[in-house]
Amino acid sequence: GPAAAAAAAAAAKRSQLPPAASSRSKSLLHRLLDRQIDARAIRSFEKRSVQQRFSNFNERVKCDLFAPPSGSEQTPHGVEHLRERRTCVLELVVAGGLIFGLADSGICCGFDMDSGRRVVTLNASSQEVIRSLFHNKSNSTLIIVSVWAADEYSSLRCRACSLEDLASGSAPQGRSDKLFESESLKHPGFVEFDDVNQKVLTFCSLRARYKVWSMLDPKRVMFDLADRDIEEIKISPGIMLLVLKRGGGDLGAHQPLRILSIETGEVLRDFKQLVKRGVKIVVIEQFNQKLLLQQEGEPLLIIDLLSNETVTVPQERFQTPFAFIFLYEHQCFLSFRDSEVLLWNFRGEKVTTFADHKLWFPAAVHDHTSIIFITQTQDVIISLCNNGLLPNGIHDVKIHVSHISTGECLAKVNWHDRNNQCVTAISYNEVRGELVVGDEIGCIWIWSA
Repeated sequence: GPAAAAAAAAAAKRSQLPPAASSRSKSLLHRLLDRQIDARAIRSFEKRSVQQRFSNFNERVKCDLFAPPSGSEQTPHGVEHLRERRTCVLELVVAGGLIFGLADSGICCGFDMDSGRRVVTLNASSQEVIRSLFHNKSNSTLIIVSVWAADEYSSLRCRACSLEDLASGSAPQGRSDKLFESESLKHPGFVEFDDVNQKVLTFCSLRARYKVWSMLDPKRVMFDLADRDIEEIKISPGIMLLVLKRGGGDLGAHQPLRILSIETGEVLRDFKQLVKRGVKIVVIEQFNQKLLLQQEGEPLLIIDLLSNETVTVPQERFQTPFAFIFLYEHQCFLSFRDSEVLLWNFRGEKVTTFADHKLWFPAAVHDHTSIIFITQTQDVIISLCNNGLLPNGIHDVKIHVSHISTGECLAKVNWHDRNNQCVTAISYNEVRGELVVGDEIGCIWIWSA
């Protein structure tokens, strides 16, 4: 913020002032004290700013995915049958002045964040079940991933709709661009959106071919990979890690790996990582030049691919998580295991244990990311947490706002004070400072501080 920047600038100016020769020691002491005071002031200001940003939330507007259409609303033919049975909100996407909500039944709608008015239903017909959404910031579109009745809901199809058209209520089936039409995305085929590199990765299972597409122009193929030895692809800033099949049967003594430029597909490095023969690999991730590798029942290895230096983290300190989130701004990563979230650095040190923070996963939620939101500056994590049992035997579930670098709980939003339904999805509009929450009966609530 401005005050933090001013304090930092003042500290920089003071460090440039030459001390008088007769009082060099005294001036040095003062400069050190000033620098410490400034640093504490900046941290204190940042903490207060975050607390103020996330305190005193009040419900402002309610949006209902399953409400009957209003007289002026354009609804594709037959879509109303998807509203016959209420289901939970699985996904929320905030894009500009719109909030898009996707329900477990596959119906998806966009709402005006000011009025809460439903402006568009994204299903092109009753035969389309939407599975996922992605806000493509490169060209101001919403990419819709869905399955259709025509092939018994077996293949993913993608299309892009202009946010401007959606805000005006234009019917999506008439104003959308079909994407990746050349690819058969039947299971185990997939489409993956990489926001960091602004790329899209597809896998066509029919031809065993991977393709990388530009997010700026999702119809443009940048390069493809047809190696049948590829078992998995991991993406990090600027590069792709190809995990290849292990030799010597299924579990050889080396794990073949290949690093490519994500812009051109050029091979940057081909190598074999020594592993224990006959032991399954349960973690393999890449973050810049760091490779994270863990075999079943073994320590976590953090390998620097430039220097070949290896940090070993004993298994009793690092048990295999079910998910990672890499924090590119801070060169750290979050690990998720059961209800616990931990922050680690690449020296294998646990940086943060979150206070008063036990994740809560509603029964209807299959994806942990739906009840977790991390701000763009990666300073705050908003998550659904269990605060224990109430006297009536019901779990005391609240939305927690926690500082990532310190683990401190900055604020709690007591959802059940105002709503008896379970939370199933969380998002946050950073421009407006509004909390967006989806519930188990298909309603979206917008809360303002």
